Amino acid sequence: MSPMPIPRFLLPRGSLYLRDAATRQAIGRFIAAPSRNASSSAQPSKPLVLEKPARFNPPSHASRPRTKPRAYPGPALSEEVRQEQKTKKYPNMMPPEGSFMHSFLTNKLLHTWITLGTLFSLAGFVFVKNFTTTTVYKDMLPENREFYSHPFRFLSTYFEVYKLQVAYTSAETADRRRRKVEDVQKRNEYRKAHGLDQSQGLGGWTAKTDTENIGPALNTDGVVTAVAPAAVAEAASREGEQETYTDFEGRKKPIKKWLGIW
Repeated sequence: MSPMPIPRFLLPRGSLYLRDAATRQAIGRFIAAPSRNASSSAQPSKPLVLEKPARFNPPSHASRPRTKPRAYPGPALSEEVRQEQKTKKYPNMMPPEGSFMHSFLTNKLLHTWITLGTLFSLAGFVFVKNFTTTTVYKDMLPENREFYSHPFRFLSTYFEVYKLQVAYTSAETADRRRRKVEDVQKRNEYRKAHGLDQSQGLGGWTAKTDTENIGPALNTDGVVTAVAPAAVAEAASREGEQETYTDFEGRKKPIKKWLGIW
């Protein structure tokens, strides 16, 4: 019977310190070994320079433009295929030509009518709502449910109430203007009765122009030339009437002109 060898894992492995020292020695020899290049020839002292080409050759496009467009992914489509594509329905795309949805989405007149109709409807709703809220004849307005049973009588009643509201607003505005005019007349009479100047402002603390300081005369380079008071007053009044207007409180204001014409 031949002897059996002892398994290696049963043999003594030595101390841990000796094994670590042997490992460190092997790593040190591997690091200290000099590295050698594959080629033993001498390295060139100057960098390599490529030869300059004779002319520029663009590789991205041809030397002349294409006369026919490219057909991706294959050859150009025939006329029958193009006509078939126009009538074919593709998902998430515009409806084909000749269909109802295509004519509905591309009809400008129809879209204009829908837009203007919406705007006019909103404007009419706001007008009616404002009228029913602010009118003083609110108790004379018919109820909304009467529109379905008697629409013509409902609209005629609304129209009559609207005319009454317009007449009331016009009378109120005219009375307000009349009161303002009477107030201006009373102020003028008070100034005349107490000898106050008509052109003075609040407390008489208003700036005066050179004409008011000099009086009825012309100032030309320090030389004062007398002018007839009647002519000066007539010219001033004529010019003032053309460029100013009188408001409800009796004050004269300049006429605002748009673009210098009206």
